[in-house]
Amino acid sequence: MSFSKVITHNTTFHADEVFAVALLRHAGYQFELIRTRDPKILENAITDKNTLILDVGGSYDPDMLNFDHHQDRDLMSAAGLIYEHFKNEICPEDTQVYFGRFIAAIDAMDTNRDNIYDLWATLPKGFRNTSGIIGGFNREVTDAVQQDEQFEKAAAFAYEIIQNEIHMAIKKAKSESDYKDRVILSNNVAVFDQYSTVWKDKKEHNFAVLPHANGWQIQSIDTNVVTVPENIADVSGFIFRHSSGFMAVVKNKEDMIAFAETL
Repeated sequence: MSFSKVITHNTTFHADEVFAVALLRHAGYQFELIRTRDPKILENAITDKNTLILDVGGSYDPDMLNFDHHQDRDLMSAAGLIYEHFKNEICPEDTQVYFGRFIAAIDAMDTNRDNIYDLWATLPKGFRNTSGIIGGFNREVTDAVQQDEQFEKAAAFAYEIIQNEIHMAIKKAKSESDYKDRVILSNNVAVFDQYSTVWKDKKEHNFAVLPHANGWQIQSIDTNVVTVPENIADVSGFIFRHSSGFMAVVKNKEDMIAFAETL
């Protein structure tokens, strides 16, 4: 697949088209970006296979590279549509379930999927989501030159976020694969030779022993459920315990496991 132009709408921009553009760039595509709602330009572009249109144009037709969602409320946002069409070029297959969750969050905020606005309204006003942060790049919408500059800043920022999210998705996929190899102590504490990013999601263990940059750590699944006892300070090679009790570190694995077996 090839195209030399990408068209999206001008004036105020949102996370979905910003991320859609960044996703295409991450996939390796090089193109001229045009931000417009000019009906004549859009009319000609919709039938031009050398032009990809996203978040504008009133057409969803992947074969013609048209990715608007506004004419059908059941469609995903521009970010979701682009991701679904190009995902094999964006990230490895075994990471797509994890990276896809990030894209789904952008999609939900753009389309109010599952009444997410009502949920968001219950959170403290200082909370920010990815869509809100990207929206913060907007300036004076009547200044087209400034808005185009700000869009490019937002897209560059989104590109870095994509890199981070794919990195985390790769780690998540490896942790998922490694989860079966954990050792389970007699008191149901899990021991991992590689750091696990999924063990808390499984909700099968209250504590886990994992590698740490300074030795070996023990984590609690949730400090509202259990905490690492203060007497870990008595263990040989003790380094530190977080004051909340969510984790602690000692130097040697054997000493950590011996402590874990007492929980």
